[in-house]
Amino acid sequence: MNQPAEPQFGWAKTLAFSAILIGLFLGMAEVGVRVWAYALRDDAERFDTATETFVLVPGEHRSGPVTARINADGFAGPDLKAASPELFRIVAVGDSCTYGDGNAVHTYPAMMQRLLDQRVRPGIEYEVVNAGISGLNSGLALKRLKTKVVPLAPDVVTIYVGWNDLMKFDPRGQTGSSAASAIARALDNLWLVKGLRKLIFFYVRPRLSSPATGPESRTGAFADFEPEIYIDNLREMIRTVREIDSRPVLFTLPTVVRADMSAEQLDAAGVVFPYFASAFGVGDFLDLVASYNASIARVAREFDVPLIDIASEIARVDDPTEYLFDTMHSRPKGMQLIAQRAVGDLDRLGLLEPDGDARGF
Repeated sequence: MNQPAEPQFGWAKTLAFSAILIGLFLGMAEVGVRVWAYALRDDAERFDTATETFVLVPGEHRSGPVTARINADGFAGPDLKAASPELFRIVAVGDSCTYGDGNAVHTYPAMMQRLLDQRVRPGIEYEVVNAGISGLNSGLALKRLKTKVVPLAPDVVTIYVGWNDLMKFDPRGQTGSSAASAIARALDNLWLVKGLRKLIFFYVRPRLSSPATGPESRTGAFADFEPEIYIDNLREMIRTVREIDSRPVLFTLPTVVRADMSAEQLDAAGVVFPYFASAFGVGDFLDLVASYNASIARVAREFDVPLIDIASEIARVDDPTEYLFDTMHSRPKGMQLIAQRAVGDLDRLGLLEPDGDARGF
């Protein structure tokens, strides 16, 4: 007897079916990575769907030798002081460069608090609140500012963000309105893509090749680059702070990288390059950092906002590795430098008095 013929699919149906299976697989992978990133990546933080940004979980959270202490209001450090006419509150908005280890000792907000505690100002009680969270980019920081910082009615808000924009967002998606830019922005928002980029550019690439060094490492690719989305977020942060009659202050982004560093020196300094194909060279990376710092300075001038230039401060030291333990994260000595510069500049600008007005920078 003749066996019944096997059903046959044409190539179009085969491709369509394969595309559906691949789409389902990638969709499930994206959901899995998001669940991990939102709820399982770090005991001290989780993604809050109501505010669409990360929040800190109150309590003590131990990770290796480090214990993060999160207060009842969801900020790293001690409990907030009760509101009073004497209270002068400074809130530091930022990413891991501000959050540090999540303790009340080795971060620049904690060090600012100790410096301000030494001041004798009758009728003024200072409080510095660490509102940093590791991994925040400017968009997430803006949402944290609106939902968690604004209710604190701070007198001054310092804004030190930008590294996660610079390191993790494809520059093609940060400027322009072309289809390529839109696609790049869409990919930036996929956690599966974020994870693959870190795997490829953080773990694999350094083992296969060394970053370009010397004059030939500057191709000019970022000579005229402007991170438009980042700039827009900075502007919105400033508007938000001023809407509550608070005073915004911007920080520039310091880096351990210097133009004359060799591949061996970069490795010894713990330098990590951005999670995309370009800027894998000292010259191009420094141009990219300069473009972000130029944008910060331009926004500061545009809104007449004080600028605390930490980048220039670090650039002047003899050995930046004494202050930074990798591309951008500060050692305690670096945190102390930031705290001293911040308190000194805020004092000189008249921003440590309840009704003080910035006198220019």
